[in-house]
Amino acid sequence: MKLWMKKITVLLVTVLTLGLYVPPIYLDAESDVDKGEVEPGEDQSKQLEQGVEDSSISKADVIVPEETNHLYLQELNNLAREQVLMKLGNKITTKINVDLDRVVLPNLEVVLDHLYEKIGEEESQFLMIAEEPSSGYGERIFNLHNIKEKQDVARFHVNRVRKPQDGYYFQFHYHLPNDQYEEHLPLADIYWGKDTPPKWMS
Repeated sequence: MKLWMKKITVLLVTVLTLGLYVPPIYLDAESDVDKGEVEPGEDQSKQLEQGVEDSSISKADVIVPEETNHLYLQELNNLAREQVLMKLGNKITTKINVDLDRVVLPNLEVVLDHLYEKIGEEESQFLMIAEEPSSGYGERIFNLHNIKEKQDVARFHVNRVRKPQDGYYFQFHYHLPNDQYEEHLPLADIYWGKDTPPKWMS
């Protein structure tokens, strides 16, 4: 848990300070730094003066808060993907990687995007990936947690189901708080095979 808190903190600091401070560069490659004669070159000083006076800065040069929020949500999607891969472990991922990339991860991203949109742009910046995946036979992949409200927005799980004639399936699903996280909302069912799958994270 502490590791994820550190990662989220670093992510928040990175996103919040992205592009807000760029140190000026005054060194001229031909000046003699050893003598202490460090002055901006003519071109640079003209550009600095023009930059202060020029009010026609293009929107592409300025990072808008909307773009920052988008980057934050994109990073949450990446963390969610990492949690899924960590949960499954190498043995399972190697066997089902095609279905994972084609079905599970895209569906997960669609659900996350829907939740972000439903929560709203302002509130979605308080979301974080909480809880480590449970190992062994536990279902939890991760919880999407609102740190402002101090509650889970959704809980993402996977369980193994054995169908007598077919064999084992992995059922990826999620739960929402409106029914105390009872109903299984499906993400995808992935076929494993007739032999017993290994434990999670193995």
